Amino acid sequence: MANAEQHSAVRLRGLSKHFGDVVAVDAIDLEVGAGEFFALLGPSGSGKTTTLRLIAGFELPTSGSIELAGHDISGQPPFERDVNTVFQDYALFPHMTVAANVEYGLKVKRVPKRDRARRVEEALASVRLEGYGGRKPSQLSGGQRQRVALARALVNRPSVLLLDEPLGALDRKLREDMQVELKHLQQRAGITFIFVTHDQGEALSMSDRLAVFHEGRVQQVGTPSEIYEQPANEFVAGFVGTANLLRDGTDLVTVRPERIRLAAPSNGDDGARGVVEYVQYLGAVTRYRVRTGEWSSLVVEVPNADGSAALQVGDTVDLAWSGTDRQRVGSAPA
Repeated sequence: MANAEQHSAVRLRGLSKHFGDVVAVDAIDLEVGAGEFFALLGPSGSGKTTTLRLIAGFELPTSGSIELAGHDISGQPPFERDVNTVFQDYALFPHMTVAANVEYGLKVKRVPKRDRARRVEEALASVRLEGYGGRKPSQLSGGQRQRVALARALVNRPSVLLLDEPLGALDRKLREDMQVELKHLQQRAGITFIFVTHDQGEALSMSDRLAVFHEGRVQQVGTPSEIYEQPANEFVAGFVGTANLLRDGTDLVTVRPERIRLAAPSNGDDGARGVVEYVQYLGAVTRYRVRTGEWSSLVVEVPNADGSAALQVGDTVDLAWSGTDRQRVGSAPA
């Protein structure tokens, strides 16, 4: 246990937060390793943002504890915690220059002026904004403002950086670019990142591990592949990616859309015949919804590069998948 604690950046023990009769966070236990990119994933109202605010100190727990590097910080005010937070709206001071925004936290901490100037330059260089120090936030793009917010947080050299949906205000292309850039920045800085998002693709592509939240509780913790391939319960299976949930005797199993082939079953495959009821062209793939019974449908994704003839609504089609493509829901440890 001592060795585990030595390598934990953040540890939550029985952490709960009540707002009157509303239980926002319900007795969660969670551990984030030092230097880890850890995502808190869940729908709106699932408790992920409240958990982040509890770690930051913006909310105090109703019960339970928060440890940072093995020290209980549950009752400490935000400014005494060795963490910094980046918000979705960036919270930059519009009347200040970029350099002044980044420098602000250092001035509050009374860092000497010469050291402040050097650290501001280093922070801006780390987010590839050299030469932008004299500009105002209004003169920057959304992606540049986001990087200024990151520099302002990183300049304080926190042990943990908390990010509350920081890419949510960006358009899709810029968001995808910033996902790559943010991951590279975390790897270069070597700082623990705890990243809140409701975007499943974002969490899967960026995190080393993630926790899936629902109704104030952690449903599953694991690597992206563990969460996607071995969902702990029906909620995780349905929320993370698209899942076809099927009954196999008493077991509930999932077959992901990309694992289903447009072919008649053979050699012991499972399969079904159905009628195409919906077609969605997504660029790299085409997604079909195929009704296989009066009350059931399967979602199928077919790569457009494989030359398959496009199906139309109303076409009858055979579907097949192998036994290894089925994953029993709940087979993974929670």
